[in-house]
Amino acid sequence: MNIQKYTATLSGEQGRSGLCIIFRHPVRKNPDGSAVRVRRGLGTKSEADAQRLVDQMNGILSDTSFWTPQAKAKAEALFDERIVNAFYDQLMPATHDAWGLRGEIIPIPTPDMGYARARLLGTTGAGKTTLLRQLIGTDPATERFPSTSTAKTTVCDIEIVIADGPFRVAVTFFPREQVRLLIEECALSAATAAVFETGKLTSPAARLLEHSEMRFRLNYILGDLKEKEEELSDDEDQVAAPPDDQQVEVTDAEREIMSGQIRKYVSCVERVAAETLAKAEKDLGVSAKKLGKQDLDTFQELFEDELRQREEFHRIVDGILDAVEERFEVLAPEGFRRDRNEWPLLWQFETDDRAEFIRTVNRFSSNYAPNFGKLLTPLVQGLRVRGPFKPAWHSGSACKMVLMDGEGIGHTSDSSASISTSITQRLSDVDAVVLVDSAEQPMQAGPQALLRTLAASGHEKKLIVCFTHFDGVKGDNLPDAKSKKQHVFRSLQNATNSVREVLGRSAESALNRAVSDRAFFVSNIQDPIKESAKMTLSELRAMIEAICASIIPPPPATATPVYDVANLILCIPQAMAAFRDPWRARLRLPSHSNISPEHWTKIKALSRRFAELGEIQYGTLMPVADFILRLSEHIIVFLGSPIKWEPDNASEEMKRQVVDEIARQVFSELHSLGTQRLFHERVKEWMVAYSHRGSGSTSIRARDIEGIYDAAAPIPGKAGNENTSKFVASLTHVVKDAVRKAGGSFQ
Repeated sequence: MNIQKYTATLSGEQGRSGLCIIFRHPVRKNPDGSAVRVRRGLGTKSEADAQRLVDQMNGILSDTSFWTPQAKAKAEALFDERIVNAFYDQLMPATHDAWGLRGEIIPIPTPDMGYARARLLGTTGAGKTTLLRQLIGTDPATERFPSTSTAKTTVCDIEIVIADGPFRVAVTFFPREQVRLLIEECALSAATAAVFETGKLTSPAARLLEHSEMRFRLNYILGDLKEKEEELSDDEDQVAAPPDDQQVEVTDAEREIMSGQIRKYVSCVERVAAETLAKAEKDLGVSAKKLGKQDLDTFQELFEDELRQREEFHRIVDGILDAVEERFEVLAPEGFRRDRNEWPLLWQFETDDRAEFIRTVNRFSSNYAPNFGKLLTPLVQGLRVRGPFKPAWHSGSACKMVLMDGEGIGHTSDSSASISTSITQRLSDVDAVVLVDSAEQPMQAGPQALLRTLAASGHEKKLIVCFTHFDGVKGDNLPDAKSKKQHVFRSLQNATNSVREVLGRSAESALNRAVSDRAFFVSNIQDPIKESAKMTLSELRAMIEAICASIIPPPPATATPVYDVANLILCIPQAMAAFRDPWRARLRLPSHSNISPEHWTKIKALSRRFAELGEIQYGTLMPVADFILRLSEHIIVFLGSPIKWEPDNASEEMKRQVVDEIARQVFSELHSLGTQRLFHERVKEWMVAYSHRGSGSTSIRARDIEGIYDAAAPIPGKAGNENTSKFVASLTHVVKDAVRKAGGSFQ
């Protein structure tokens, strides 16, 4: 059998870690079967030393006996550590717990220390980060922390520990591989725009500088492209000159240099795109301009695959990645913790100077346009700070709170939509969930989806609601503040009433009890609050009291439920049908759901996230979250309807307390079960689904994904099989274990 030969070469350009080695890994494969391309810094600028290391790598690549994890010890005895790591890190990629890394520097204090932990959630633009500014007392004009805007701004996890002592920050970053993939997708999008699209808003430069998900923006890091002509605008609110204490770090000269470098990147992308287009048209004997929509989609997919195979394209991506990595050099080197490839995992900083601290931390969280080119915001996975924060309007005792912010729950038209697992897996770690919603258009589908998730997971007692923009509530039938509050609150009651249709009256009643005295209304919180704003100040102070009171434990439960396992098994087919049918609609397969089909590019991007990035969602496509929520909704209905209660005269509130305790345990375990079944056990299948190319690949990929769901989330029926039986057994074990831990039993 002929074995493909693999050869390492020395890159002609230096990265941050000196000269680089490039090779195709003989074991790690892309979904299309091609070998993964590896580029690694060698930590030397000596060409002789670098060539010696390249020769060592070629020794490994030429000997298949080194191509297993077990051979690492042998390789360590023969080769330089840098070469061993470059090869075997790809076989056994390291995993890093970003939450845990931040916790090593700044632990999250717990309720037994007197701290209440609150997570702020809301749709984009509702004002949750603006509310956070008020709760920690940062000035919106002079400090700008955390950043806000009308668009998607907060895209990383932010945890703020209010405590005495110096100001401290611990920042964790996305892995190099993930950053490179995002840069590659931006460059690919720019190349596609260069040859298939026209117009300023879809220009190659615009596509390069902002990822389609709007979570990764290269212009924050590399600077913006300075246009020769200013855009005409009706908006008079131009960017104002910064106040004296707002440091603008980018000079006009630096901005010109950055703009010139971006133009070079765009020019390189356009050139390689044009060459790739010409080659693809010649090889296929077609003209892209004359193709119909379906054929053009297929041609574009083939164009992208051809582009990914070109070494010149990867050199462009490598160059951008090097420029991104250089931006870390402005930080104090002693604050870093790096991986073996010298990519930053974490950076920490401490000072007693509040102004210095805010300037420093804004580098990781700001969206301030004058500083584009020196911001690291898109690279930040999580940001945890600790310090003596306190709003000027709070005159009571010290606020012993941990306030958590993050990406919003998004805008959706579907109240049954799932909430990201990045949010739901942390619900057990918080004592209060503050739903921030606009009083002008309250309780749209997104907030309703959160209410439904909290009730299905047993976390509804943690709910606190803060209605912002209360000053915008107007109407001839609303003459005073009381009538306006009643008007807005009725929308909340209508939202809780809708939960009853899915989760039953017990869930509705529990939500109503939770919000009866924990709904707050605030106005004009985007500015420092004046003492004359008595209602808003009173509401904010009361909300802090509600957050702090969330750590008071409930009285011990005195009721125990008794269940019939047959009723549990009966609810599983309904839950899985509720998961599977909408996904068939998204995949353009026969379905009874009214869910709209998703564009093929989004389905392809989702399969790539599972196959290559180790992520379990893409945008609003969240199969694991859907799996968890549909099961939780049906299981909590089962839990709320035991065959009997002991004693049978227990109060409804006490019964719900027991049901919630069981549901929270089940919900937590379902995250592990869902991730295991839909992701870890199916990585190869996701790689196959992503690998399809050419005509008909969309429908083939859809059938492959449906096959993944069929294996991971089968719908139990009359004709069972071993896989379905194991699934039902694992699920019943999760529920039984949670019931017994809460003191319940099965008949």
